[in-house]
Amino acid sequence: MLIRERMESTSFSSSERTIVEFILEQKEKIRDMTTKEIAAATFTSPSTLIRIAHKMNYQGWAELKEAFLKEEDYLSSHFCDIDANIPFSQEDSCYTIASKLLTLKKEALDDTFKLIDHVALHYAIRMLDQADFISVFGVSNNGLIIQEFKHNMRRIGKMVEIVNLQGELVYTAGSLPPNSCAVIVSYSGETPVYHNILDVLKENQIPVLGITSIGDNTVSKGSDIVLRLCTREKLYSKIGTFCTDASIEYLLDVLYAGVFALHYEKNYRNKTESSARIEKGRFSNVQLMKEENGP
Repeated sequence: MLIRERMESTSFSSSERTIVEFILEQKEKIRDMTTKEIAAATFTSPSTLIRIAHKMNYQGWAELKEAFLKEEDYLSSHFCDIDANIPFSQEDSCYTIASKLLTLKKEALDDTFKLIDHVALHYAIRMLDQADFISVFGVSNNGLIIQEFKHNMRRIGKMVEIVNLQGELVYTAGSLPPNSCAVIVSYSGETPVYHNILDVLKENQIPVLGITSIGDNTVSKGSDIVLRLCTREKLYSKIGTFCTDASIEYLLDVLYAGVFALHYEKNYRNKTESSARIEKGRFSNVQLMKEENGP
């Protein structure tokens, strides 16, 4: 749930509600306003802002204000000229559709990059590197997107399994060996089975990386580390999951590249040697694609 949505649904007193409505109306304009100025504009007191922050589970007004403005900055940036849910119309030519999807994918990647918390990313990469076994949970088409991540990680010697059958999710979570870690990929973060999975993982002291949308949800609240996905698409009313898929693929590529870079020379050697063995006999007549020692 977004901060603005929590503000709208939380129970406040009349004076608190007055300030909340002022904040939701003014949005980014409160950036340079002090508590005294907001209180004066709403005929309330500065202490009321502190009470609002506490009801929203923040330590103080400064923390709530920073989080609110960060969320508003994100929601008001990018995707001004294209609808992530309906990026093209039936009148568009094939070339126009191609152009619009290109723009959409670029926006999604830029969006995702700006959401990356470099501290969270650092710890996520370290967690994956130190784990002997990585279990990635993703249902529906997320389970298909994760396949490339599994393929890349296994090429550098990391044991990765994908769990996408809902009947197996909780069982797998409860049977992970010691020194494992879990990655949960969920756009909404509210797939019902994840409640049970997170409880089991926590009970077994398995660290969890959550890859999910912005705002509070089951996955983000239950994970040890969280990376955020581009959050522009509705759950159902859309032509396709173009933005979400691009965002997931990008973050998984970043994680793989990060783990690769920690042991660069070793991983590069293993990757190229294993690929040469597996793809023996593969060739190309295009000079640009030819290997130095190949045919």
